[in-house]
Amino acid sequence: METATFDRFVDDLRFALSVADSISPSELHSFKRLASGFDYPVPDQWITEAFEELEAEGHLHAASGQTFGDSHGRLSADGRLYLRLMQDDDSDED
Repeated sequence: METATFDRFVDDLRFALSVADSISPSELHSFKRLASGFDYPVPDQWITEAFEELEAEGHLHAASGQTFGDSHGRLSADGRLYLRLMQDDDSDED
């Protein structure tokens, strides 16, 4: 089983939120449910820490929030822009 860094988890979660938003744009998505699809174990504290980091970066919609043991959210316009810029940077390297 692969291990991952917290930074990778945040990036993977941001991308997973983007995919979930494209399917259900008005839904708040469970971070735990999204993380369960990753190919590495995710410590419980990363769910809360990722929410705090994405919120601080302005990458979560204002309706996003936390409940006991999970976080729920969708990307903000800034979060979507960040992903587009990252994809543009990746394509420039090719």
